[in-house]
Amino acid sequence: MLMPLDDESRRRELAQFLKDRRARVTPTSAGVPTRARRRARGLLREEVAMIAGVGLTWYTWLEQARPIKPSVRVLGSLARALRLSDVERTHLFRLARPDLEPSPAAQLATAVSPALQRTMDGLSPNPAYAVNAVWDVIAWNKPAELVFGDFAAIDAERRNLLHLIFCEPAWRSLLQDWDTISAFAVAQFRESTARLGGDSRFKALVGMLERDSESFRRHWRRRDVRQPAPQSKVLDHPLAGGLDLDYATFQADSDREVRLTIYTPLTAESARKIAALAVAPPRRSRTTRGSIEVRL
Repeated sequence: MLMPLDDESRRRELAQFLKDRRARVTPTSAGVPTRARRRARGLLREEVAMIAGVGLTWYTWLEQARPIKPSVRVLGSLARALRLSDVERTHLFRLARPDLEPSPAAQLATAVSPALQRTMDGLSPNPAYAVNAVWDVIAWNKPAELVFGDFAAIDAERRNLLHLIFCEPAWRSLLQDWDTISAFAVAQFRESTARLGGDSRFKALVGMLERDSESFRRHWRRRDVRQPAPQSKVLDHPLAGGLDLDYATFQADSDREVRLTIYTPLTAESARKIAALAVAPPRRSRTTRGSIEVRL
């Protein structure tokens, strides 16, 4: 069962988010006069309270994870004072006022409907896969298997996009701009899972990633948030070579927690390579990366 953050955990996460964002705003950018020997690089609590027009004690309680319920107006003022982006502002509201958001789905999806699977299969030769609320890969088409590896060969616990990105050597080799992609992925994951911190699968996944990947641990603790957006990726496929792809993510009609990602070739050469992968006779390649086998 998907469980939202319990109140105490939610307040602690809110407190850490506020502290982190306060430390990122320089007094100069906020128009706050400073003394020459100031130690703090970011804003002080009293400066945030002053700029936002809220009481210092009240704001301090927020950073102390006290059980208080800020108004929408106050949260808007804090978002402006901390110079939050639109996605960061949404994240602030989700943490501070979860009652304003619809509840997450009661059950973590483990498969897609037959209709959605047929739709994905019909997208061939374009790769497509579907993930659930915590980014477990729960369905894919044949081109996705040929481009990204044999998902079915991976244990369900580790068949997760973040685990693949951070812990599978095959994916690290596959993604040319791994540093940028991995940082964006963590920020998007945090934004999309803000309501799910109480879920046992979510906790186990984050714990596993923090244990197994120093890079994930570093990005996760930055508390950056980003919304998914259409982007491009350059892949270094072990058999097909370079692939230039656009990709976009869509919400499934049948389950608002399921997201479908579709890849489209940017060049005629990439389209030709993907089409060749999709129609090639099946054989086992000698090229194996990590635990993901590439089959042609």
